Amino acid sequence: MESVAAGGGAAGPSSDVVVAGRGVTVEERPSRASTEVISCGTSVAVDGPSTSVSSTGAGGPGGRFGDAGAFVEPGREGVWEMLRLSVAPTTWSHYSAGFRVVFTFLVGRGWVPGDVAESFLEDFVLDSGRSGVSRRVVQGRLAGFAFFCRALGWNCPSSGFLVQRLLRALGRVAPPKPDSRLPIRHDLLVRLLSALPDLARSPYEAVLFRAAFSLAFFGALRVGELLVSPADMARGRGLLVEHVELGASEARICVASSKTDQVGRGQWLVLRQVEGCVSCPVSCLRAFLLVRVAVSPVLFVHVDGVPLSRFQFLAVLCLALIRCGEEPRSYGTHSFRIGAATSACAASMSEAGIRRLGRWVSGAFRGYIRPSCSARGRGRSSVGQ
Repeated sequence: MESVAAGGGAAGPSSDVVVAGRGVTVEERPSRASTEVISCGTSVAVDGPSTSVSSTGAGGPGGRFGDAGAFVEPGREGVWEMLRLSVAPTTWSHYSAGFRVVFTFLVGRGWVPGDVAESFLEDFVLDSGRSGVSRRVVQGRLAGFAFFCRALGWNCPSSGFLVQRLLRALGRVAPPKPDSRLPIRHDLLVRLLSALPDLARSPYEAVLFRAAFSLAFFGALRVGELLVSPADMARGRGLLVEHVELGASEARICVASSKTDQVGRGQWLVLRQVEGCVSCPVSCLRAFLLVRVAVSPVLFVHVDGVPLSRFQFLAVLCLALIRCGEEPRSYGTHSFRIGAATSACAASMSEAGIRRLGRWVSGAFRGYIRPSCSARGRGRSSVGQ
């Protein structure tokens, strides 16, 4: 079992790496059985996915056929339902939105639903570029359209040579805007935790948010991995009480399912305790479990047993940021994850170690590292100081 530490490097098969007193071990979980990028601000809608699409519906240019399901042959509704279950709900939502946008455009160009000529898709990319739509959004819409075309048996050359070259050109002409969200590093985390007693409605609420904030940072957790909504409960996502194993000097946290683990293989995070550290995730979690009401399988619940929601998590975070003199619009729930990756990079952790720490399966982790804070080898990580 290889170990990594937030802000540290990778160790051998049987050793743990501890940076500034705290190690984080990541291991694959044997067979056993999220979703969002949330904008920051004091007034944010967080209950549904955020998409940028044109309003095409039953009354729009595409009519009711803007829904790909309208083309499913009678008697094959069960196949369509299984197709929906094959992807995450947010992915299905984004694919459906992309299909509607491309469908409406092509119908306006005289296309008859069925096989698609590559020239139609070329026109879509060109028109999107002239309208100021980013390459990433255009690619996402084409991916959704192609997904449903394949499901319906329609030829869709979205990977054609000219389509791909036009997308590359679009990326050069209008490069994507960098992620402007700031990281929550350890020093800011400590300040946020110190502000909670003055903001919480009760001592119970203060302990609840201390544990949630600390785990979000030291576990590099997405909010969908940390909290549980009714829909998440049905899909086995979010932290439950059964996912926590608390020992004398460590806490084992099971991330049962995530954005990059849709089938629920799961991973275990091992967080080490550090005596006297106000942000210690083990101490914060132990303090919460001592007072937690045992009326729900969900880990983070209010005193009445209602699960802590994403909206509440973000709202309290913004209030705490204001109390600390920070601009809340510069941060989001993902800032904990960004801070963990940035701190790990600053401590010269290897790229493989950072990927394991945040459960990234590609080079996407590089987008979480803030250059102004991550010069390698210039001091130790703020994690656990």
